Amino acid sequence: MTHSTPELFLLVFAIVAMAIAILLLSLNRLISGKPLSRHNEVPFECGLNPTTSPKKSLSINYFLIASAFLIFELETAILWPWAVNFWALGMAGMISAVSFMIILLLGLFYLLAKRALTI
Repeated sequence: MTHSTPELFLLVFAIVAMAIAILLLSLNRLISGKPLSRHNEVPFECGLNPTTSPKKSLSINYFLIASAFLIFELETAILWPWAVNFWALGMAGMISAVSFMIILLLGLFYLLAKRALTI
C-alpha cells in the first residue's frame, strides 16, 4: 500500500477539474456547430444594456437588495463552521449562534419595515 499525501490529492483534484472544464468547453464548441452572433457576445450585467449611457440613474433599492443579499449570503458561510462543530461547541456555541441569527432576523425585519426590499 502506498502512502498518499494531501498534496497528491490536491494535484489530482486540480488535474481532474481542469480536464473536465476543457472537456465540457470542447463539447460545447463541437455540439453548438454555429458561431455566436455579435449580439450573443455582448456582456449582459444587471439587466442593463452595456451600450446605454452611464449617466442613467439606478434605483437605490437595487443596491439595498444587493447589500441585503450579500449579508444574508455571508450568514451561511459564517454559520457553516458552527454547524460542523455543533456538538463540540456546547451551550456557549449554541447561544452565540442563536444570538447571531436573532441579530440577522432583526436586520431583516428592519429592512422589511423600511420597505427596502420592494422594487
